[in-house]
Amino acid sequence: MNRIGVNLEKALERERARTEHQNPENTLAAFKTLLAEDDAREEAILANIFAGGNEISRSLKIKDLDPQRIYSIEEIKRLCTRYRLRFLDASLFKGDIPYEAIQKIKHLQKQEQKELKGFKMIAPAPMFHLEYKDKDPLLMLPLGNQKYYLIHKWGKDLHPLRALMVFPFRSFKTLLLSVALLAAFVVSLFPDKMVMGPLDEHSWNIRIIFFFYLFLAFSGLTALYGFSRMKNFNSELWDSKYMD
Repeated sequence: MNRIGVNLEKALERERARTEHQNPENTLAAFKTLLAEDDAREEAILANIFAGGNEISRSLKIKDLDPQRIYSIEEIKRLCTRYRLRFLDASLFKGDIPYEAIQKIKHLQKQEQKELKGFKMIAPAPMFHLEYKDKDPLLMLPLGNQKYYLIHKWGKDLHPLRALMVFPFRSFKTLLLSVALLAAFVVSLFPDKMVMGPLDEHSWNIRIIFFFYLFLAFSGLTALYGFSRMKNFNSELWDSKYMD
């Protein structure tokens, strides 16, 4: 003879349904409480992002994090130098933090059982509140040992020509190289007959002299007008909170 069993899970669900039917106001109040608590957690996360500070999340369980999203300070510096970006405290960031970023932080906090602070941001200088002396941000979390965890990236991608446009100002070496390449390009535009007859050893001597003349001229113009706009090299500005 088969015994008819009672599914306790289903029975418990029926009891909850009766409670909700009898006290709909209590159910709605409980739901509102849950929403309010969730909103409070999100507001606390947003406040921590903009709070600044140098707190490092050393106690995070690194093994539980995505290793593909962990970057060293040298990798970050090279990126900022190549594209003329800044790597600063998120407290200086003047843009909006997307909801997706807050959700990722909330998930990470739940996973780690820890409140996260000390966020950093990678973005172009205009997206920061910079002090006077001196589009697409990356929200980073410091892990210690000069390692940072990428929380979220938003906005449109950088223009593919940005790296080329700011290449001369990566460092003093790249500036000299850019001036030399420009001088060589201009020299190559002149036809042989304008230099000295057909292409021979004499015309090459004239071209070399012309190259150095243009190199010195372009260097002077760069020092006069280039530095008045850019003022400093990418390698010096990447972690500076001052205007360039």
